[in-house]
Amino acid sequence: MKKVLILGISSFSGATLAAFLMNKGFKIFGTFSKKKNIHYLPFDKKKIKTFKINLLKDSKKLLILIKKIKPDIIVDHASICMVQESWLYPDRYFKINVNSKIDLIKGLRDTKFLKKYIYISTPEIFGSTTKPIDEFCLKFNPSTPYACSKLISELNFKQALFYQNFPIIISRFSNFYGPNQPIYRLIPKVIMSINKNKKFPLEGGGQSTRNFIFADDFCNAINQIILRGKIGKTYHFSGNRFIKIKEVVKLICDIKKVKFQNFITVTKDRMRKDNTYKLNCLWSKKNLSWKEKFSIKKGLIKTIRFYDKFFDKLSKESMEYKFNY
Repeated sequence: MKKVLILGISSFSGATLAAFLMNKGFKIFGTFSKKKNIHYLPFDKKKIKTFKINLLKDSKKLLILIKKIKPDIIVDHASICMVQESWLYPDRYFKINVNSKIDLIKGLRDTKFLKKYIYISTPEIFGSTTKPIDEFCLKFNPSTPYACSKLISELNFKQALFYQNFPIIISRFSNFYGPNQPIYRLIPKVIMSINKNKKFPLEGGGQSTRNFIFADDFCNAINQIILRGKIGKTYHFSGNRFIKIKEVVKLICDIKKVKFQNFITVTKDRMRKDNTYKLNCLWSKKNLSWKEKFSIKKGLIKTIRFYDKFFDKLSKESMEYKFNY
C-alpha cells in the first residue's frame, strides 16, 4: 500500500483529495496549520492521521515527521491563495509560499523513500492570456504577489530537480470547485445568496473569463500523476469550457430557477485583476490517459444539490457553519 502525505490537508483541495485517494486504497497522512479547521474535513478522521504543523515555525518538526512516515508520495497543497489579500501582505505570501519550500527541499534532498513530490501550482503565473498556454511554455507574466510566489516556488523546485535529482512534478489547475468548497468562493457564494434570497454582487458585470474543473476530475488528475506522472514534467488540467463569470452565475440561476437579472447587482471590478486564464492540457491528457468527466453544468448540478441539502439542514438546526479550511 503506497503512503501519501498531503501537505495542507485542511485546504479544500487537500481534504477532497484525501478522501478520494483513501477510497483508492492509499494510506493517507496529512499536515494542517489551523487546529479548528480539522473538524470540518470531508473524510473519516479515524482513518487518516493528521498533524498540526506550521510550515515556517515547525520546519524541523515537519522534516522529522516526513522521515518517520517515509511517504512514497508527497502532494503539496500548502500555500495561501487569496489573490487580492496578497497585495496587502506580500511578505507573508513569500514567507509561506516560497521560504517554507526552500527549507523542505534542503531537508529532503538525500531521502531515498520519496518517489514523487507533486506541487499544486496555478495558471496565474502566466498572467492574463489570450490563447491557451501549453505545459512547455516559459513565458511567465505573474501580475500579483500570490502568482509571483507560486512561480518562484516552481523555479526553486525545478532547480532542485536539476542539481539534486529532487523528484518534483508540477501540476497546474484551472479553478477547482465542488462540495465543501469554502463559502467565500464564487460558486458556493452564489448558491448561498440565492438560498437566502439576497442579491449577488457581480464584480465588473462578470466579464472576466475563467475555466472550472470539478472536484472528482481534479482528484482523478492527481491520481493519474501518482500512477503515471514522470519526474520533472509539468501537467495541465482544465475543464472543457472557457466561460465568463457572468455565464457561470447565469447557469446557477437557471438550475435554481431564478431570474438572473433580478438576482445580481453589478459592482465595480477589482483592480489589477487578470481578465482570463487559459490552459492547454492536450499533452497531459494524452500522456496520463486523463479526461474530464464533468461538464460545468453537470458539476454545478452536483454542487448545488450538496449545498441545498447542507443549508437546509443548518436552517432546521438553527446553526451557522463556517467553511474555514
